[in-house]
Amino acid sequence: MSVGFGFSAGDFIAALTLVSNVVDALRDSGDSSTEYRELISQLYTLETALISVKRIELDDAQHAEHVALMQAAAQCQRTIDAFWEKIKKYQPSLRAGGSGGKVKDGWRKIRWALCRKEDLRGFKADLMGHTSIEMLLTTVQMGATRIDSKKSDEQHRTMAGKMQESYFGCMQRINLVLERISTGIQQGKQLLEMTAKVFQTNVQIFQIVIKIQDIITRIPGQVERQQPVFFVDALGRHMAFHLEFVLSAEALTSVLRSNFKSIGPGARKIEKGEFVIQDSSTKIDVDLTKPWETCFRPGQHADMSMVFKSKEAWNICCPKCRNENTDNFAMDKYIEW
Repeated sequence: MSVGFGFSAGDFIAALTLVSNVVDALRDSGDSSTEYRELISQLYTLETALISVKRIELDDAQHAEHVALMQAAAQCQRTIDAFWEKIKKYQPSLRAGGSGGKVKDGWRKIRWALCRKEDLRGFKADLMGHTSIEMLLTTVQMGATRIDSKKSDEQHRTMAGKMQESYFGCMQRINLVLERISTGIQQGKQLLEMTAKVFQTNVQIFQIVIKIQDIITRIPGQVERQQPVFFVDALGRHMAFHLEFVLSAEALTSVLRSNFKSIGPGARKIEKGEFVIQDSSTKIDVDLTKPWETCFRPGQHADMSMVFKSKEAWNICCPKCRNENTDNFAMDKYIEW
């Protein structure tokens, strides 16, 4: 807890400095009587008490004790300060070697000898009243010990409560795990039963597939033949080809080139690849660069179109129907008819 109530850390340092100054002053006086030794011892005890007050840390519950300690320390400082103001003027003359003025030092020593007895007795009596700081310190420390003990008991009770809650929580989780294990065992049995049923179904399906395969192997060769691909070329001619005989895109291109050999530049355009084949139902172009097995399927319908590169911006005739295209289009554009 920080020091407050008008007595700061700087005030403590000032009080301790005053104690040291007074002790040095009494030693410089050269007096070695019992009264002086007791006074110096008492000052040292007071210094120790002030240091203890400065270092003490109190709980918020000890607010009243803290205020009492601060007030006692402040009163002690005022007492020491008043005594120091009385004796500090004698210090230069009482030191070894004096202040340099023999007459002045002698006069000061005489005055010190006359007044010191009475001042020292009064100062000692005042200091006796400040021994309450030690009593307050002892009381405060005992109170702090009780508070710490009470806090420790509360912490132990809190810890015991948390341990009990943790125990009950663990028991609940264990019961939940046991319930889930029991449910898992039951579900495992059901899963095994379902697996057995699936296995039986798979065996039955396998047997059916074997029977179908046996039936297929006994089909005559004339019935087994696949349906052809139904094809309409760029001139609207219908033809069909079997995938059993046309086995590649090159073979199909060769057939088309042969069919257009006697029709203008048709064979040359086939050779250059300036044609498009499109699925009749999906309107998707057939990519002949892909694997042949993915291009056509038995029974498929396909249409063929020629691709012409425009050399004029308008008045282009269809090579089939000879109708003119009156729409505007850009140069070097491919047109499908």
